[in-house]
Amino acid sequence: MKTKTILLSAFALVSISATAQKGSWYLGGNAGLSSSQNKREVSGTSSDNGKSTSWSFSPELGTFLTNNVQLGIGLTLSGAKFDDQSTPTPGINRSNSYGATLYSRYFFGKEAFKPFVGFNVSAAPGKSEYTFSTTTNESKTFTFGANFNAGFGYAISKRFTTIGSFGFLGYSHLTTEQVGSNVKHKTSTFGLDAGTLGNRFNVGFYYTICQK
Repeated sequence: MKTKTILLSAFALVSISATAQKGSWYLGGNAGLSSSQNKREVSGTSSDNGKSTSWSFSPELGTFLTNNVQLGIGLTLSGAKFDDQSTPTPGINRSNSYGATLYSRYFFGKEAFKPFVGFNVSAAPGKSEYTFSTTTNESKTFTFGANFNAGFGYAISKRFTTIGSFGFLGYSHLTTEQVGSNVKHKTSTFGLDAGTLGNRFNVGFYYTICQK
């Protein structure tokens, strides 16, 4: 099986200056777009297994309660579409969700490079539908999560800072209920994910809009 993936992402987020001040405000967010094409090859013959696309957009707003404690809230909007051609009856699966994340971080030190530890709580209702032939099945979803995370901030200038996150320890819970049914599927996950290489590591660039 061959998979071709195109991934576009943008980070234009908040900020922390080298000497973050109590009462400073920041504004930002992140956005991403991903597309994958799946093909199956047997004895030199290639067949289309389907195509998937997904997108996300998360604006943020926050402030510094003290020179070291950051508090912020982010809205989360996301969607996905999968055109499944791998079954005898091809179908299309669409999903979207919206929600919010409340987070806090504690930064150590007073230099340009500052490690941090943080805590996030998020909630995101959503829905999904699977259409095949003339039939459409709809479901409602709700995701709740809470995790501790760690990373670092580095002040590029007085207003621009880059922030890297490389690990978390947390819990997530997903509830799925098919529309027109009283049956619910619940999945709970608790885990640790940490590393300096691979997809877990991510970086954002932040900008301060108001300084005290």
